[in-house]
Amino acid sequence: MNLTITPNFQIFSNQQPKNSHNNIVMPSKLSVLKADTVSFGSVHSKAESVFGKAVENSYLSQMGKFIDSAENFHRALKNACAKLADDGFVYDEAYNSKHPIKSKNSYIDKFERQGYVQDTVRGTVYWLEQQNIPAFKKFLDTMKEEGYEIAVIKNYNPETGRFVKLPDLEIRQNGIKQEDLEPLGTFLSKAEISKPRSSTYSDYQMRFVPIKAKGKNENKQPLELIMLYGPHYSKAKEAESKYVYNIARQLDKLHIDLKKIYAEKSPGRRIANNIDVIKTRLREDVSKPLFVNAYIADAKLRGEEKLPVVISKVHAEMLDGYMSGIRQKIPLYYKEARQKFKSDEFITDLIKRSSEYQERENKIITPEEIKERKLFYKDRLDIMEAEDISTVAKAQEMLKATLGKYAEKTAAEDTKAVKDLLSE
Repeated sequence: MNLTITPNFQIFSNQQPKNSHNNIVMPSKLSVLKADTVSFGSVHSKAESVFGKAVENSYLSQMGKFIDSAENFHRALKNACAKLADDGFVYDEAYNSKHPIKSKNSYIDKFERQGYVQDTVRGTVYWLEQQNIPAFKKFLDTMKEEGYEIAVIKNYNPETGRFVKLPDLEIRQNGIKQEDLEPLGTFLSKAEISKPRSSTYSDYQMRFVPIKAKGKNENKQPLELIMLYGPHYSKAKEAESKYVYNIARQLDKLHIDLKKIYAEKSPGRRIANNIDVIKTRLREDVSKPLFVNAYIADAKLRGEEKLPVVISKVHAEMLDGYMSGIRQKIPLYYKEARQKFKSDEFITDLIKRSSEYQERENKIITPEEIKERKLFYKDRLDIMEAEDISTVAKAQEMLKATLGKYAEKTAAEDTKAVKDLLSE
């Protein structure tokens, strides 16, 4: 298999998420705002640029290692599926050759959202009978023969104050209970069982580590595997990612806390509501029918009527209007935020809640310190507003592409589309 990759970043699993709405990354001298309405987690700096370059260089120095890891892992997947063909496991070489290693852009995006990336190498296996746990056990046993086992993760238990070891395995399926996993053994039966997404998307997600590699399993580079129903499902997943999920992911980059409950008719409430409507509408009009139709095709269910994958004219106009509304409300949101930061009392309260203030011996807050903080926040708010406007502009372009693909067309538009296709 030809594994062509785009250089991307080295993985630093010890890096903490830096774009969370609940974690604010600022100079240690100014570490505050954890309870405020905006996040300062993605403000670019020269230091971050230098760090990013260092991370990229580190990755490039290990590119050969990642390629070898991907080739070995995919060889194992291919062999395991060949041995278990009668149980319905299929390895699609053409599909797996597309993206065996996470692309640079995909990696950067994930790093910005969660602060680390642990699934640089990934693969996909088709398996229709995803309720058949004994067959899945055979797949895991066969992968063990090929030199790979499920990775171990550590989850913190706040009740005991200790970390608990669990298998890096998630089953997103309806109708499977914890006791159904008993054939997998004591440890693997602790796998996470969750419901399919609201779009009906279902799968098995897991990470493997090579058994023969030296060192503890927790420190080995994990290799991601996703099990989908079949080739139609994989195509639906790609389409959904491009035309729906990427828009949602782009909007989630906003510095605005979308989970906060804002006052009625406030800019924050309007922005959060608009984003929720956009996500819901795209999920119902595009994602859900894509996955329902894909399952019908992969399962070869005769007599099942496929759903139309189309955004009505009314919904198309609504989506465009709601996205424009977000763009219009962002300046109003930051105007409102700036008013808060003009208050000495508000700044003083932020200083007192900072970890730096809690640790310092001198608790006196001077007028100069308050002024310094105000200037700092003013600069950051200006940058964040500009970044948010840019973020929405990109999301708006993505939405145009989605509407161009799925929006309901008039007879004249259909005729033009056919002519354009024939002229290519």
